[in-house]
Amino acid sequence: MSAERDDAWPSIPTVLRVMAGWFLLGVGLLDLATGVDGPTYVLFHVVLALGGAILLALHRIDPSRAGYAAGALVAPVGLGLGLLPTTARCCLAWYPQRRGYPFPFLGAGGGTHVDARYLAADLVFWACAGLVAMAVVRIVERLRPERRTPVDVSGYVARHAEERAYVAQHRADENVGGLT
Repeated sequence: MSAERDDAWPSIPTVLRVMAGWFLLGVGLLDLATGVDGPTYVLFHVVLALGGAILLALHRIDPSRAGYAAGALVAPVGLGLGLLPTTARCCLAWYPQRRGYPFPFLGAGGGTHVDARYLAADLVFWACAGLVAMAVVRIVERLRPERRTPVDVSGYVARHAEERAYVAQHRADENVGGLT
């Protein structure tokens, strides 16, 4: 295996992240520009556009561990909360209990039915919502004052080589033996 091939591997995740970011940003903005069909539709595409923008700027955001934890927590929790039963939305009328947010992908009542397209859309939505949560956590962390604890060094006693660091070196100790 050549060194050139080894150097390309770290850039593949970056290329995939940038491609996904442009795709999500483009789809979100294009769908918002072509029409608005209710608050759920607007929320879905705003979150998609924000998720795409965050993927594009991820190297500048530089998320912390808390941000990654918040982002990883939002997606499954949001998807799980979306599974709470509701009968107020349209579609799949023969399945009176429709579940999923923003799109109802699980129908129960006359037998369980899963709509794979809506499930995929919900997964993308909640993944983008996790990215938004990750960015919000990072912004909050940057706005908070620094939390370093001041250290009292007045009682510190130098040991070992630290005292010699302040003593001038004698010319006899030079490597070149006095060539000046």
